[in-house]
Amino acid sequence: MPDPQPTTTTNNPHSVKEISPEISRRVRADKVSLMQTDDYVCIEPSTPLAAAIEAMKKDEGGCAIVCEGERVVGIFTERDLLTKIVGNEVDMQASVSNWMSPVVSTLTPDATIGDAVSLMNEKSFRNIPLVKDGKLVGSISVFDVIFYLAESYPKETMNLPPMPDQIMTKEEGG
Repeated sequence: MPDPQPTTTTNNPHSVKEISPEISRRVRADKVSLMQTDDYVCIEPSTPLAAAIEAMKKDEGGCAIVCEGERVVGIFTERDLLTKIVGNEVDMQASVSNWMSPVVSTLTPDATIGDAVSLMNEKSFRNIPLVKDGKLVGSISVFDVIFYLAESYPKETMNLPPMPDQIMTKEEGG
């Protein structure tokens, strides 16, 4: 059976090409364990802030998961660095536990990509630790999701035509 072709929505004159409902359902049902989940950085709460920042730089998603043994007790992200540290005088040798986010939303390896995307979108997360039986077993980032979609559904994600008549609702730029 050939792959369904992308469909176009027509209710909006500036509509974006959409993936067919069948493919969309299939993507949402794929398990996060199908993605690469073993590329994370784990540090202890007592890790000095300077070392935590260096460790975080090694993670593609820009975070360090804070663990006591195999149990997740926090997460230190680029957002924490920007909102809590940059522009403030801080002791770079003080423990990262002073600046980490102690409440961490997690998923299990059996969660779906749809679950992950929903959580990322709802909470503005870029990283989600994966926990099974109370132990850290992996982590996924928004980059992992994008890579998985592009690799698993290349025809659907890479061959969408450009939209020359698209009009942006607000000015973009940095």
